[in-house]
Amino acid sequence: MKETYDVCVVGGGAAGMAAAIAAAEGGKRVCIVEKNKKLGKKLYATGNGRCNVANTDMTAIHYHSADPDVSSFLHTCLGTEPNRELFAFLHSIGIYERCLDGYYYPRSMQASSVVWAFSDRIRALSIVTYCSEYVTDIRRRSDGYHIICGTELVADQVILSCGGLSYPSLGGCDGGIKLAEKLGMKCIPQRPALCAVITEEDTEVIKGVRVACSAQIAHGTVTDQQTGELQITEYGLSGIMIFNLSSEIGRRLEQGKSVTINIDFLQEIQEKDFLQRNESIQRNIYGYLNSYLPEKLAKYILDACELSPKQMLAELSDARMQEIYHRCKKFPFHVRGVKDYEHAQVTAGGISLQEINPETMECQAYPGLYVTGEMLDIDGDCGGYNLTFAILTGLRAGRACYDKN
Repeated sequence: MKETYDVCVVGGGAAGMAAAIAAAEGGKRVCIVEKNKKLGKKLYATGNGRCNVANTDMTAIHYHSADPDVSSFLHTCLGTEPNRELFAFLHSIGIYERCLDGYYYPRSMQASSVVWAFSDRIRALSIVTYCSEYVTDIRRRSDGYHIICGTELVADQVILSCGGLSYPSLGGCDGGIKLAEKLGMKCIPQRPALCAVITEEDTEVIKGVRVACSAQIAHGTVTDQQTGELQITEYGLSGIMIFNLSSEIGRRLEQGKSVTINIDFLQEIQEKDFLQRNESIQRNIYGYLNSYLPEKLAKYILDACELSPKQMLAELSDARMQEIYHRCKKFPFHVRGVKDYEHAQVTAGGISLQEINPETMECQAYPGLYVTGEMLDIDGDCGGYNLTFAILTGLRAGRACYDKN
């Protein structure tokens, strides 16, 4: 027997739950189809379980897309005061925030409190949920959209909130993009983002080193730079600063271009200060460099400079010291690849922004069909940007479902 709804939301993550709530609050009969056994499974793991929902700095520079007009799209779909709208919604379902160093979290500092609040509101609105159901196709018929899954569903309007491929162990998959491709939507190739990178250089001897520094990649006339704590692993480079560069790195690798990350290990040290060593102190260059950098890293850089760590400081010329300094200021790591989806927080690429009306999130070619969140060709930096985008695009789609009637 067919089950008929006003709105069917495909995907029960943050975007899908927000969309369902918004549509139901507008008086629509709503269902959610979710492939996992319960809603919000990936949300539980967000922000290492603390759920960083937003950021004080919501400028468009923190988002990435293949579309050169992404800033205009974001301005329309997120509005001029995204945090005001986001917190108004979160307060309405019983989530209250706290701000730490520019990052907003739920006051409990637990992602579970966010999932529970969403779930409680969904139950209160009598939204029907079909869990452990996988949608394989969506077909437009004269009586509405037919959603092909284990249960026969028909809906006047459909909201695609299927997420991306990141964390397949938590349900990430390519099901959403396959549905979009069957419908003929233009899709930008997808790839892992917010992830560590694998380098050509052997970093085994410096794995575990953490150091405050800056990193930059150059592409054309543009230079992307991040500052923070670098984490060195046995396979390459990690840490939030690297995660925030990974979207552009992945895009360049996909285009067949080489990528070099230049690390400034002495970002606050002036050359004149580095060269003004006290030669009367009987120290070798290893000990001197260790006064600036962790010992493993100091040795690694000296090896790269082909310099013995036992070389006495007083025996080195200014020219040789300048060489060491400049190597520390611009130490190159050549990127071989990025980590896979299981180690990526989000998916870059997705449905082209040209397919979507940013005022409603409605697909231009399919009236009554909406797309939200990670399915779109927009990915944000670490810091709550992706969750803000998911929730606000979900709300915009859900509200559009009843605003047009």
